[in-house]
Amino acid sequence: MIINILLFIDFVMLAVVIIGYVYSSLQERRYLRRQASQSLELQQKVYQAQVLKEINERIGYSLDTGKIVDIITSSLGNLLEYDTVSYMVLEESGKVIFKCHVENTVNHEFVEQVKEKMLLSYSAILNREIKPSVVDESVTGNILDDNLKAEVESFFNLPVVISEKLVGIINVASVEKGRFGEGQASILYTITNQAAMAVSKLQAVLESEKGKLAAIIYSLADGVVMVNTNNQLLVSNPAIKKILGLEQDKALTMFDVVDGLAGKVDIRTKIEQSLAEDKPIFVHEVILKDKALELTISPVKNSQGEKLGSSVVFHDITTEKSLDKLRQDFTAMMVHELRAPLTAVRWSSESLLKNLSVANGADQAKVKDTVVTIETASNNMLELVNDLLDVAKLEAGKFELNVQEYDLVGLIQEQAKVFRPQAEQKHLTLNVTSPEKYLLKFDRVRIGQVLGNLISNAIKYTDSGQVEVNLAANAEKKEAVVSVKDSGIGVAREDLSQLFSKFKQLKSADRSRKGTGLGLVVSKGIVEAHGGRIWAESAGESLGSTFYFSLPI
Repeated sequence: MIINILLFIDFVMLAVVIIGYVYSSLQERRYLRRQASQSLELQQKVYQAQVLKEINERIGYSLDTGKIVDIITSSLGNLLEYDTVSYMVLEESGKVIFKCHVENTVNHEFVEQVKEKMLLSYSAILNREIKPSVVDESVTGNILDDNLKAEVESFFNLPVVISEKLVGIINVASVEKGRFGEGQASILYTITNQAAMAVSKLQAVLESEKGKLAAIIYSLADGVVMVNTNNQLLVSNPAIKKILGLEQDKALTMFDVVDGLAGKVDIRTKIEQSLAEDKPIFVHEVILKDKALELTISPVKNSQGEKLGSSVVFHDITTEKSLDKLRQDFTAMMVHELRAPLTAVRWSSESLLKNLSVANGADQAKVKDTVVTIETASNNMLELVNDLLDVAKLEAGKFELNVQEYDLVGLIQEQAKVFRPQAEQKHLTLNVTSPEKYLLKFDRVRIGQVLGNLISNAIKYTDSGQVEVNLAANAEKKEAVVSVKDSGIGVAREDLSQLFSKFKQLKSADRSRKGTGLGLVVSKGIVEAHGGRIWAESAGESLGSTFYFSLPI
């Protein structure tokens, strides 16, 4: 009985030990599976990181699909064992690139079998036959030994899809049967696709950035071209075609650029000089047809400092040159206009001193004429300085108006009264046509200045006939329009648009009539400050002209 009990106890203890062992084994297996799963997941992440890092280092912004497939292929050895790993890429030209890396020695027949299997797979995916004759083949790694018996016993193909486009096929092959299981192929397929998806996202970002950059270059007013180190044109924008006088729908080549600058600048030599010296080269002025251009030739490098080519920027400086000439002309004109009254003042002052120095013998009439000359010249000079100050205020935005309600008819009549004696001296009639009264809000002093400028000019440039000042309301545009019409020398039609430019002085056959033209510039600023407009009309030279300005009602 005791023995039976002892045997039972031993059996129970043995059962407990066995159960404990089984439980412990199960726990260990779960732990190992967890560790294996975590190890595989970590391996996958490391693989992706390695692939993306290598893509970034070797490719940068070019994203050459052939290189991407090559990088993915060369990194597969981190995940599994094989005898050969190969990739196949179909280029746009129709040529097929086949590259096989031999990890363990095989024979030529083995490589041919791999190539055939990949061609069949590629043809099936594309749904069209790819002939072996278009294959550009290369084999790297261990030497091939045809004395060795080796056949493809196990393999699988991995299609590489980037941005929903098949860019190539990767093949791993072995002489051993059953080397690659279904689960292993599935894991490798998943990892490869994850790397491809990451590249697709990177490509989408880069394409977006390239699109933005292209849009910026496309919209630039300056002409832009970029060439590689072989002087092949890579980038251009519509502005360069316009500068060179080429049709927009014509495909631009570097020959067009060189021919367009022939005889002006040797652009190829400048590009070579920029690359050799590794610094920008400036060509400060190139006259091309009716344009003045400034060229900047700069080397283009990647993030590693490698030279990719050169960029050439064609900056149109025609306007700047024209403005510079206009400024020079304006300065010369102002010097001339100020010199005349100053000379008159000096000469008259000397004459006055001589007359006054003769005791009791001074010619009173001559002294009076001299004083009048000094006063006239001083007033002319003061008027010119005031005009210059007004122009400066207008350009600086510091031109202030004192706007109140006044009778515009009364102001016109006042100005006509002031200038009527001057008109009568030239035997001209100065007429005013207007309502009896017209109340409007404006700056009385400044609008009086505008009327004075227009009436004075009309009398100055008219030798016979009349000057007519007219006031009428334009109900449609809600404005009052004042016109000053003369029967004088008129204005050439091509000069009408230049009348109100401070940098332009119209040519006149009679130099006695010549003025600075600043009065019209100031008048334009005053009228526009009121929210009105000013313009001129003329049938042509010797046919009179009419100047208009409007004030909003």
